[in-house]
Amino acid sequence: MKIRPSIRIYFLVAMLFAGTVTIGVLTVTAVRYFFSGMDTAMTEFFRSQVSELPLGNNNAPLQMDELTIAAKWEDLPQQIQQNWHADELELGQLHKKIEATAILSPPEFGYFVMKVVRNEEVRFISLVLDDLDANKRLNEEVPPFFYIILTGFAAIIFFAVVLIVVQRKISSPVEKLRDWAKSLDKDQLTQPVPNFHYSELNSLAGIIKSSLSSVQESLEREQRFLGYASHELRTPIAVTRTNSELLRKMITKQVAPEKQIEVVDRIERAVFTMTDLTETLLWLNRQEDKSLPSRTIKVGELIKQIESELHYLLQEKKVDVSVNVDDSEMALPEGLCRIVITNLIRNAFQHTQHGEVSIEQSGSHFSIVNRNVNTSKTQDDLGFGLGLELTQRLIAQYGWQYQTTQANDGWRVEVVFDTAT
Repeated sequence: MKIRPSIRIYFLVAMLFAGTVTIGVLTVTAVRYFFSGMDTAMTEFFRSQVSELPLGNNNAPLQMDELTIAAKWEDLPQQIQQNWHADELELGQLHKKIEATAILSPPEFGYFVMKVVRNEEVRFISLVLDDLDANKRLNEEVPPFFYIILTGFAAIIFFAVVLIVVQRKISSPVEKLRDWAKSLDKDQLTQPVPNFHYSELNSLAGIIKSSLSSVQESLEREQRFLGYASHELRTPIAVTRTNSELLRKMITKQVAPEKQIEVVDRIERAVFTMTDLTETLLWLNRQEDKSLPSRTIKVGELIKQIESELHYLLQEKKVDVSVNVDDSEMALPEGLCRIVITNLIRNAFQHTQHGEVSIEQSGSHFSIVNRNVNTSKTQDDLGFGLGLELTQRLIAQYGWQYQTTQANDGWRVEVVFDTAT
């Protein structure tokens, strides 16, 4: 079974290892300095005793309990003579031999010897500790250096506890950030970022939200594009299909070529319309700060053409349509104009059941008024489908003027094509 790597476990193990090694080294160093200090103290004690205590008559050795001071090597205790030779001793250097059954128990014996010069005479001083029986050693207190080792172990345990607490303090907000990121959806992206207690985590949460919001916006733009495209391309596709069937019948019946050319022209216009619509929708979807290509068009002719293509929406309805346009020419993006005009006329035709629709255009001003007869006046008379949503977005993004007002039994929609945009 493969172990999955974890930052939390890696951090915990690494810090525990580093802390244990550091405390261990410091503990060993402290123990070494403890024994070094003991040796220094013993050395100074021996020197002071040799300097202060005189020997007996004829340089007889001085015996005080376990301490012996002598002028001759042979006067020292047998234990000292058995473990060292006089010529092995370095002047002023403490020599010792300690034997213990366990590191934390008192020693079984300890021998200390030192050669010192006093008044240009050599003196030997020794200390023999070998009368400790087992029961006495077991009843004695723990050696002082044991507390140094105990302190080291306590420091390691304390360090581990603090490390675990700190790790949990850090990992808890990280886990909350993970759970929050996993649960992000469209609704939560609109909510403010929670506080994860640490500025780095809050910054990371902001980056996550920003990235997902960007992805969500891109997805929504693609969905809108597909919806707009399917909505706007219905009419030119229907025109292309209908005229293609008509052209096939005309060819079969050998209708005059002039009539066939008229049908081909309608198909060609539908193809150009689909191209303009696609370019306009792509421009809207990209939301780039670029203008659509403009060309000189007669808005009046475009209105008549679109009204004729959408007239099928009035079948089986008692609706009178009046179209009043002029021959003025303007430099405008034709695809954008087609979408706006098509959706406004389609909306008026769809939401007028019995009454009249008035379409007017004069220069850059374009208006549509629909009136229903014997119907209740509701907000639905204007219509708020995908077509009007697209129309309002296009007009707002391109900077044209757009206004809707409620009229008698209907609505009035006005658009001003600002050629300076």
